[in-house]
Amino acid sequence: MSRPATPFEPQLALDTALYDPDPIARDGARARVAARADGPLLDALLALLDAPQRITRRRAARILSDVHPARARARLRTALADAGRPLRLRIGVARVLAVIAEGAEPALAERLRSDPEPRIRRACATPATDPAALCAALGDDDPGVVERAAHALETLDLDAGRLDAAALSALDPAPDAPPVVHRLLARLDPSAPALLDAARAGRTTALDHVADRRTLEALLDGPRVAAAWGLARMAAIDTLTALDALTPLAADADPRVRAAAARALPPDHPALARLSADRDPGVAWLARRAREGHYTAAAIDRRLGPHARSDAPSARPPYGLRPGDPIPRAQRRPAALAMCQPRFDINLGVAVRSAEAAGLREVFLMGRADLFRSPARGTDRILPLRHAPDPAALVRMAREGDYQIVAVQQTPDSVPFHRAPYPPRPLFVMGAEDSGVPPSLRAAADLIVEIPMWGAIDSLNVAAATTTVLLGWRALTEPSP
Repeated sequence: MSRPATPFEPQLALDTALYDPDPIARDGARARVAARADGPLLDALLALLDAPQRITRRRAARILSDVHPARARARLRTALADAGRPLRLRIGVARVLAVIAEGAEPALAERLRSDPEPRIRRACATPATDPAALCAALGDDDPGVVERAAHALETLDLDAGRLDAAALSALDPAPDAPPVVHRLLARLDPSAPALLDAARAGRTTALDHVADRRTLEALLDGPRVAAAWGLARMAAIDTLTALDALTPLAADADPRVRAAAARALPPDHPALARLSADRDPGVAWLARRAREGHYTAAAIDRRLGPHARSDAPSARPPYGLRPGDPIPRAQRRPAALAMCQPRFDINLGVAVRSAEAAGLREVFLMGRADLFRSPARGTDRILPLRHAPDPAALVRMAREGDYQIVAVQQTPDSVPFHRAPYPPRPLFVMGAEDSGVPPSLRAAADLIVEIPMWGAIDSLNVAAATTTVLLGWRALTEPSP
């Protein structure tokens, strides 16, 4: 006999989504509120964008971002345009509209062009805003608006048709323009006069991007290392001219300058033979790599091409596996992960994601049966999650599953993880953040490994440690896919 469905109580669900101390309960309530949000509930969420507590405002914005855009967009646009609404609320609305935008959001462009309040204009300068409005905002009186507009324009692809380079051709940043404006100008024309002037004036951002041989050669008398590496960058653009300038630098007294020459000279250049035996190990290493052809134009082009996995469903925004996505075939191994009562829920979700990335076949949650799913990015839909109430149950389940237990813990008997003799079917056991692997599991372990620490800190965050060990084990025990 099936249990009757629990009735949806909007205020109770909203209170849970905002204030429940259990992140699992908040996570579930947030999904219910977003799925059922109607007019009154949307109005309540909008009002919360002006709540006194920052955490309340942030959680309300997150829920609004999860509401289907067709139901939320009209109210959000109206609230953004209403100058009578609280300023903090309107700023929150602008941020939500940027998150849910499907293409350029016209309400953001309108406010960016005409709103008298600079803080609203700043909030509306986003990658979801029409590029023409962003270009116009580069002349705004408010420096914060200029900087945010330039940051947004930086994210746009000049070759994808969204940004017209001609619209920015007249860009002439002031000497005190934010560094991001110089970066944007460099994307359009790394030899633009305004950029060259800024480099000569000592603006480091301009110097990082300028591509003009005469300017860079003149700067060798000043910021010599940066100028030398600027000439090295130019070698890929203007090979002959850049090489004329770089060849003398191969004998420079400063190894950082010699390194620039070693990195940029062609494989058959005679100076590379000498640099391969340079007294500075970094220069010698770069020269050897250059002689092997690792920095030629063709080699750099290969780096910029798409990876074989770039078309995977999880490689597209919002990044992760969603319901209905086709699941690519994975190279799984007879191995598993057990997480022992992690205190921080985000660590648990990240660890599940790492277990899937390493090709494990299941995950055990010891001491708690729930999972904060957002950090797992959908990988919990692929990997079975099994609950072990205590260490004894985990040991029993490991033996029934024919696993060998590998505890990850610093002990006098631990083996460095990158030198360990791993068993054929490991069950990796990760301890809690504060107490580590329980003593009974350490005693039952068939192998104990640790991550060597070379710095002053004694250990890693548990999610980082999980990722390190799992991917290290997989890389050590077989070739990469």
